[in-house]
Amino acid sequence: MTETVLEIADLDIFAPGLPERRQLVFGSSLSVRRGEAVGLVGESGSGKTLTVRAVAGLLPDGFTTEGAIRIDGRDLGAMPARELRDLRARQLGMIFQTPRAHLNPLRTIGDFLTEALIHVAGVKASTADRRAKELLDEVGITDPARRMRQHPAELSGGLLQRVMIAATLTMDPDILLADEITTALDVTTQEEVMAVIADLRAHRDLSLLFITHDLALAGAVCDRVNVMQHGRVVEVLGARTMRRDATHDYTKLLMSAALDEGTPIEPDAAAEASILRIKDLRKSYQVRGERGRETLVAVDGVSMELAAGGSLGIVGESGSGKSTTARVLLGLERADSGTITVGGEDWSAPARTGRDRRHRAKIAQMVFQDPYQSLDGRQTIRQCLAEAVRVHRPGATKDAVDARVGELLAQVRLDEALLNTRPRALSGGQRQRVAIARALAADPALLVLDEAVSALDVTTQVEVLTLLDTIRRETGVALLMITHDLTVIRRLCDRVVVMRAGRIEESGTAEAILDRPQAEYTRLLLDSIPREGWTPTRRRLGRTRSLPTVTRSSAIVPD
Repeated sequence: MTETVLEIADLDIFAPGLPERRQLVFGSSLSVRRGEAVGLVGESGSGKTLTVRAVAGLLPDGFTTEGAIRIDGRDLGAMPARELRDLRARQLGMIFQTPRAHLNPLRTIGDFLTEALIHVAGVKASTADRRAKELLDEVGITDPARRMRQHPAELSGGLLQRVMIAATLTMDPDILLADEITTALDVTTQEEVMAVIADLRAHRDLSLLFITHDLALAGAVCDRVNVMQHGRVVEVLGARTMRRDATHDYTKLLMSAALDEGTPIEPDAAAEASILRIKDLRKSYQVRGERGRETLVAVDGVSMELAAGGSLGIVGESGSGKSTTARVLLGLERADSGTITVGGEDWSAPARTGRDRRHRAKIAQMVFQDPYQSLDGRQTIRQCLAEAVRVHRPGATKDAVDARVGELLAQVRLDEALLNTRPRALSGGQRQRVAIARALAADPALLVLDEAVSALDVTTQVEVLTLLDTIRRETGVALLMITHDLTVIRRLCDRVVVMRAGRIEESGTAEAILDRPQAEYTRLLLDSIPREGWTPTRRRLGRTRSLPTVTRSSAIVPD
């Protein structure tokens, strides 16, 4: 029988509280064998991240655990602190959801990668530098020497996640703990990152504990899947047979919430005149390149139109120009050339006065990706919404403001009992509903949604997308959805624009783009969506990589 690398037995996790501690994880048990990939799947708040952080020793201060965690048969709870730190440093590799948050922006990638080799493994700086370059090459990063000299701000999210993977390999671990590592990535970058991990597992005999809210992705890359709800593992399934074998209602709910199922929305034949017209838009930046200052064209001759009361999706990978287009539209960036017309008004240049900005804000509002950052954590929900109402209805009485706040809560299907709550006490889905309510306070004709559901678990995504479509039909507000995920488009948009490298690859109705794509790039995006029988592939490296087999005897040893 294959040896067990990680075993979690009857794990309970408690948060500090008065008069008594609160239990968040209840008797969680799972195991990972050598070379095996095991998924831990559930919605936000299910306890999956707490479970993996307990293994890595990264629980918040004051949190306590009961039960057992064993690595290679050794009980972590019975080990001396120094021995435990050494075991975790050498045998566990932790990959986090947001690599940028775990890298020092003032230090180079080379500094980050060589630190553990020098200070933990005890190797010379020259050996650490050579090994770091080898690891960058192993995870598919070209020109490792140049990347070693760069800072985190100079790398894309996908490249940074590969750097994090390379960093976890410096001590040659037995198991990788991957916590929502693809949540913020577009589908093609997600596929490449998962393909890198699959290659590493095959050639290094690595085990993987994969934390995700995406059941389809877990089913595609794992051998077994543990489904977690409300702090309990409710079902364990073979990844290849989980659709056939699932019996728990919650597992079936996760499966039914798949965004790539269903019929795309059809455009309204009786749609009114356009609320938005963009013609030949161009935006460029001056960036630092290999030969000094270079021009980066972020948006290159883009044209599109959105009908009043309609819904248009702009889809593309990171760096495609979709968010830059939205920022120029809302006056957050100045275009080099081209025209933008909103509600019959010329918005090609940013508003010059406060009065003009308030006027435009009455017409177009934006909902951002992370409501935790876009909402003021010091304000209650009542204060947040009341402030927005007073901005757009100057002179309104307190009773009128309170009444409008109640209407906004009802629009986004939130209970008034939450009015005195602050954002940190809300779930991700509830926070995003508050952000939508704040945007609706202006009674806008256009709502711009910049990756507004990408950070949410799949069932919450469905709830928020259904809510947005209902609001569109009830109020007549037009929706411009910026997203990297074509499956989101199926739930919300009647028309689609596909962007790549600042240009439009193709555009049309959602049905035509999703079911009969013409551009090769659109087909690549669709093929990158995890589904039954899907295997992640390195599609854009330009060559097939043959990775060397790494054995335990080839681990780094001190000089």
